[in-house]
Amino acid sequence: MESIIIKKARVVDPSSTYNGQRCDVLITEGRIVEIAAELKTPDDADVWEAEGAAISPGWVDLQAHFYDPGAEHKEGLENGALAASHGGFTRVILNANSLAHPDNKSAVSFLQAQTEDFTCMIHPMACVSQQGAGAVLSEMQDLARAGAVAFSDDQPIDRTEMLRRALEYGSTLVQPIMSVPLDLGLNAGALMHEGVTSTHMGVTGNPSASEIMRIQRDLQIAKYTEGRLHFPVVSAGESVELIRSAKSEGINITCGTTANHLQFTDEDLSAFDGTLKVMPPFRGAADREALRQGVMDGTIDAVVSDHRPEDLEHHDVEFSLSSFGIASIESTFAVAHHALKGMSEGDSLNAVVRALSTGPRHVLGLEQPTIMPGQRAELTWFHPEQPWENSSITKGTNTLQFDANQSGKLAGNPLGTVCGMKGFRRG
Repeated sequence: MESIIIKKARVVDPSSTYNGQRCDVLITEGRIVEIAAELKTPDDADVWEAEGAAISPGWVDLQAHFYDPGAEHKEGLENGALAASHGGFTRVILNANSLAHPDNKSAVSFLQAQTEDFTCMIHPMACVSQQGAGAVLSEMQDLARAGAVAFSDDQPIDRTEMLRRALEYGSTLVQPIMSVPLDLGLNAGALMHEGVTSTHMGVTGNPSASEIMRIQRDLQIAKYTEGRLHFPVVSAGESVELIRSAKSEGINITCGTTANHLQFTDEDLSAFDGTLKVMPPFRGAADREALRQGVMDGTIDAVVSDHRPEDLEHHDVEFSLSSFGIASIESTFAVAHHALKGMSEGDSLNAVVRALSTGPRHVLGLEQPTIMPGQRAELTWFHPEQPWENSSITKGTNTLQFDANQSGKLAGNPLGTVCGMKGFRRG
């Protein structure tokens, strides 16, 4: 990689002595060589410059699906990595693939071997249980040594004993156990949040209690085992309060939510838009406000894309038949930034950047990069005020369409990433 010089970018990195300053940053051979208010541009340097732009530690998407192997036509590893780079991510954590369960070290090693030359780093999760069936614990030590960064079945762990054993067995590992906090049996066949809107629509709803009950259970197990527990996506206001209280007690837990949960409520589904059909579902306005506050004060550690691309066959169907999930890896920053921009307390941009960079790394126990001379370059270059431009790289047909009536013009545009020797610039 030739040298890159990023000109006049505001540093958004509390761990850097340059935080809040507009600086030139020179990167050579994958390392930050020099930072100053103004630097002479080397003859061989690629100049990155956009008035009003900023840089931060590289963003990490803690939860995404590329459906490879098994359903590569929906995304695939290479195209997914490119879409992630367009979304500003330097690393993506692949959620456990339900089509080809990564429950053995060969599956984990295969995923890593396929992604070495991509524009961003790809890290696989592995299954908590064999085949993700929730019956027999996977070989977690072997999977961790093979490169798995977390353990998840991408579905609720219904058996209390399974979660207990996983937390106990994983207590010697850096990798967290991810437990999806939903009791899907409380109202079987739910398509959205249970409330006034679902009643008016005549659609079966999932109540907030299905999430709250599981979080209460899982917190007790985490306290008992002293294991590392992570809730991938929380959606209810009471869940945020429970987690905030548990953290104050010293229970070793972390949690995330999606950018889309910060933006939408169940009322947005009133037109039977299958694109907004997700699980856990978008809940009420009070829940959304609690999620936003949770990101602002750090109770919610990570904002994720939960990227779940779908082909036309599974998306362009009636609401009851459409698949759960949104192809949102390219819009994550813009949606989260838009959702928090109106918060009256605190710096919403810093909160979003923290939830996309240092927060996910804390969840996984990864080294925290900092924008300082001599450090390995892993950073995201972005413009917080520039209108978001959808590059439409993902193969997913279930992408969000924003207009003035729905959410106003989204502002917040990823411009490029540097990850070691790999530099990526949009456009």
